[in-house]
Amino acid sequence: MKKQWIALIGVLFLVGELQAVHVTQNHMGQVLIYPYYTVNNGLETIYSVVNTTEHTKAIKINFYEASNGENALTFNVYLSPYDVWTGVLVSVNSEHEGHVGEASISHLTTDTTCAPHLNKSGQEFLPDNINGDHNKDMSRLREGHFVVLEMGKASAGSATYAFTDHTVTGVPTACNNLEAAWDNDQFAYTNEISEPTGGLLGSASLIDVSDGVSFSYDAIALENFWGEEIVHTAPESPEPDLSYSMLESKIIMPNGDVVVSNWDSGFKAVSAVLMQSEIFNEYVLDTPINAQTEWVLTMPTKYFHTNFDLPQEDRLPFSSEWNGMNSCDEFISSVWDREEQTVFPVTCPIACPPEPNPALCKTSNVLEYYLPYADTSGSSKVLGVSDRVAIESVVVAHATESGWGRITFDDEDNRLNSSNGHIYKGLPVVGFAVQKYFNANAQPGLLAQYGGLFKHRGVLEVEGIND
Repeated sequence: MKKQWIALIGVLFLVGELQAVHVTQNHMGQVLIYPYYTVNNGLETIYSVVNTTEHTKAIKINFYEASNGENALTFNVYLSPYDVWTGVLVSVNSEHEGHVGEASISHLTTDTTCAPHLNKSGQEFLPDNINGDHNKDMSRLREGHFVVLEMGKASAGSATYAFTDHTVTGVPTACNNLEAAWDNDQFAYTNEISEPTGGLLGSASLIDVSDGVSFSYDAIALENFWGEEIVHTAPESPEPDLSYSMLESKIIMPNGDVVVSNWDSGFKAVSAVLMQSEIFNEYVLDTPINAQTEWVLTMPTKYFHTNFDLPQEDRLPFSSEWNGMNSCDEFISSVWDREEQTVFPVTCPIACPPEPNPALCKTSNVLEYYLPYADTSGSSKVLGVSDRVAIESVVVAHATESGWGRITFDDEDNRLNSSNGHIYKGLPVVGFAVQKYFNANAQPGLLAQYGGLFKHRGVLEVEGIND
């Protein structure tokens, strides 16, 4: 028995010391993934990034549009110790040449934290990376996801620390000096920036101002993203990004086993820690409260797999490359009501004609659940997405209007093969369900509106770990 305990302690020590990128359980880390932003349908998105440490943090904030995950806006922020950065995304009409008047999106902030060269009073997203695609309209940038990456830290006694320190006034002492330090895209105080150490957390809210409804979520945090390298880039550079991860990933299986996999690229390591073979969540469609439900399904690493004319083995777990309009992966949708009722396969006298499965064709996808025979024309009711995937609820007369759904990724291409023989099934998906409903009888003459957000649950399926 003593030998067994010694062996167990050794394994736990190894797991604790192992440097491999992984999703944290406490939502704090070196990298934060925000699964969705939008300014469609009268919504605004507010977000925050919190520095819980005693060091100044140099962070990169990258916003990616929904269709192909193209970078739409990037900038640096220098968080002083225990500082918080906040911003809001709002709807505007574009002022960019060639796009004047198009529905667009702008970033605003009243935060005093140092953000070199950022127009805090209103920075419109940029069309540069979509101008070569079929859809060049600025409205394409109005939804997507964003990522915050710690590039390094500066400690007390350094000029960078002093420039960003808010002191007792609540205002940084010398942000102008920090901007000047980036002349010629070379940071004048490079030797003051040391390797990232984590301690970031964040959240975001999708706010319907007119209806008084908010959907809030915590950012997904990655730890051990970096090795010992320091990648501190100029404010206008879109790098670093999720492809800069170290080449080892770590996940914990449902039975408690720790699986460490090796990869030939950083984005595959991040894909591995986000993989799901199935996704589960609920939907609410009750007619008396005009309930509506939509699911967000974002694949933050899809861009790196599908945009570089890669051989199919490197494109996995995705089945097709981006063609200027889409990159689609089919899935199987299953729904149940609250009393076990489900949709049964249609029987045909000889053989039923094949029906295509629904597909996720974007980086950030929206599924809208709807009652049988409901009008699905126009944009989705909650998030205002025109090219969403519509999923019908259970079609039997005695079915309840609400229930739960499952989507399954079982295409032969939906697998990710590590260098040490582990096969991850599914797709690297993050996201949540949003529910919105109304109560016309809250009080006489008063209409009450409610919103809820619920993180997806999923199945982690890895083969070859016991070989």
